[in-house]
Amino acid sequence: MNLNQALSEAELDELGDFLESDFVPKGTMDLSMLDGYLTAIAIGPETILPSQWLPRVWGDVEHPTFDSLEQAQKILNLILRYFNQTATTFMDAPERFHPFLYEYEENGERQLSAEEWCVGFTLGIHLRTEAWAPLFDDEEASQVLTPIVAFSLEEAWQEVTEGRDAAEVQALLIGMLPTAVQAIHAYWLPDRQKRAAGVVKEHISFGGDAQTRRNIPCPCGSGKKYKKCCGAPRGEA
Repeated sequence: MNLNQALSEAELDELGDFLESDFVPKGTMDLSMLDGYLTAIAIGPETILPSQWLPRVWGDVEHPTFDSLEQAQKILNLILRYFNQTATTFMDAPERFHPFLYEYEENGERQLSAEEWCVGFTLGIHLRTEAWAPLFDDEEASQVLTPIVAFSLEEAWQEVTEGRDAAEVQALLIGMLPTAVQAIHAYWLPDRQKRAAGVVKEHISFGGDAQTRRNIPCPCGSGKKYKKCCGAPRGEA
């Protein structure tokens, strides 16, 4: 499977369904949260390897239970392709970026929910809090974080909506998200360009016979062997 191939709508639905299935721990990210998480990793100041960010997808405590190594490989490939798709968007055409937000209906009107996406983005920042510090410390530049912080922290939401119509503020902040994320990408672009020559690429192979394959590191990112983790009988991992 070409890890640079963008996900089809059907594959995106398949990944979303898996993330909300009984196969995953309760703390697993949903698709909108994953989108925000991968966006922060893709545009942030440092290169982070999949083995470092994958465990947080599952909640960083437990790991998913796959039916087979084939299913584990397929889901991992979908997640890695989703990340590469996100990174490619910012490399080729950042102006085309739009966050993946859930829709819901309220009083007969279509509404968008940004909380999940912004929480995911914040979790991506937390992977490298110190590296992100210059942006937070820059009084002027940090204003681009306003919609993300507002949707991520209850106290921030209360502050920005005080004395104002909450629905209007919500619509305004959601409208700001694409531009804000593009600005964050531009802020860190010089740092990423400096590191471009030293980027370490992580290659994952699933070749070999059945016994060899069961001894590979588990695709969930736990660091355990597959046969001792997601490949173990249910209840024994």
